[in-house]
Amino acid sequence: STGGLEDDITCSVCQELFKDPVTLRCGHNFCRECVCEYWKEKTSQSCPICRADSVTSDLITNQTLRNIVETYKKEKKYKVQSKSICSEHKEKLKLYCLEDQEAICVICQVSRKHENHKFLPIEEAAQEFKEELNNSLKPFQDTREKIAELIEKYRGNLVNIHDEADKTEKQIKEDFVKLHQFLHEEEKNLLADLKKEKEEKEQKMRAIEESTVQDLMSVSKMITDIQQKMDEEDQIF
Repeated sequence: STGGLEDDITCSVCQELFKDPVTLRCGHNFCRECVCEYWKEKTSQSCPICRADSVTSDLITNQTLRNIVETYKKEKKYKVQSKSICSEHKEKLKLYCLEDQEAICVICQVSRKHENHKFLPIEEAAQEFKEELNNSLKPFQDTREKIAELIEKYRGNLVNIHDEADKTEKQIKEDFVKLHQFLHEEEKNLLADLKKEKEEKEQKMRAIEESTVQDLMSVSKMITDIQQKMDEEDQIF
C-alpha cells in the first residue's frame, strides 16, 4: 500500500521522505544530513535505531532508494494535480508536460511556455511513473525474498540443530545407562572374585595355621617327653 511504502521511505530521524538517503552497515537508512547531525551530538558514531557501530565512510548515497523516493513524490504529485484545476486558466489539469514535469490544462499545452514540449495524458503519465516506481522497488523486493528464504533456511537449520542435539543427548544418556550397567556388573564380578580369593586365602592360611599348630604341639610333646626322660635319668643317677 502507499502508506506502507511511504513509511519505508521515511527517515526515522526527521520523519520526512528521504533526502539524499544513505544506508549504514546495519542496513538502516537515513537522510545524510540527519545522521550527520545526529552524530554531532553523540560521542560515537552509531545507528540511531539499533546503535550498531558505523563510520562516516559508510555514508554512500543509496541511489536506488533515492530514485524510489523521487518517483514516489512524482506519482503523489500527479494524483493531487489530476484532481486539481489550472490556477491560470481554471481548466482541469489533463496533461503532463515531460519537460517541465508538471500537470497542465489543454490551454497551457498551446501556450508559448510549453512550445515544442512533449505531453502525455495525466493518467498515462501517472501509470508510467507507477511502473517506474514498481521497477525501482524490484531490487528491494528481490532482496526481501532472498532474506525471507535465508530466514526460512536458518529456521530449518535451527530445527535440525535442535533435533540433532536432542538425538545426541538421548544417545549419550542411553550409552551412559549401558555404561553404568556394565560398570555395576563389573563391580559385582570383581567383588565376587575378591571375596572368593579372600576365602580361598583364608582357608589356606587356616590350613597352614592348623598344620603349624599340630607341628607345635608335636614339638612341645616331644620336648616334654625328653624332659621327663631326663628327669627320670637324673633320679636314677
